Amino acid sequence: MRITICILLVLVISSTYGQTQKDSLFKKDIVPLVEEMEFMYGYDQAMREYTIYQTFDKNVTDKIENLTDSLKEKEIDKRKFASDSLAYFIFKNYINPKDAVHTARIIEITKKYGFPSLERIRKYYKKDFIDPEFNPYILLVHAPKAYWIELKELTKKELVEGRISRCVYGHMLWHFNGRKNMKDLLENGFEMIKENGLTKLKSTCE
Repeated sequence: MRITICILLVLVISSTYGQTQKDSLFKKDIVPLVEEMEFMYGYDQAMREYTIYQTFDKNVTDKIENLTDSLKEKEIDKRKFASDSLAYFIFKNYINPKDAVHTARIIEITKKYGFPSLERIRKYYKKDFIDPEFNPYILLVHAPKAYWIELKELTKKELVEGRISRCVYGHMLWHFNGRKNMKDLLENGFEMIKENGLTKLKSTCE
């Protein structure tokens, strides 16, 4: 019994020390890390938005996204490429390869510093983000399939160690399982509710 208690104490102390060490490193390197992740996020979003809106102008894309659903749909339809092959070309040559690069880098950052959630970033980074919607989490949502197994293990560890919420874990797990099973969400902080006659998914972590 004493041996079991001692082992548990060692594990708890080791985990606490590891988390404190990661937080200290994260605080120390926060500015260059955020600058790097903002670049990756900006690239990720700009390239994807270009395949929809045919522009890199954020003012234009934001304006379109703020339209009513019907007007937005019409505007997007007007901006479609003449051929789907161009969108395929952009994804194949400019988006998918960088998704792999970004994923590998976020994995590297997570292993060294812990997952860079907005909550953790905001503890140490006091400047405004270049893009108010910046969130490193999106970079893992777009992770290529080749990384899914590793990411499932890594995000589970981050959940257990308290660096990501149950809902973030559930949403990531849903992506890493190919977005096929709502169970990943419903067992990890989400619920189905009825609102205005419609059934919708809602996070319980807020």
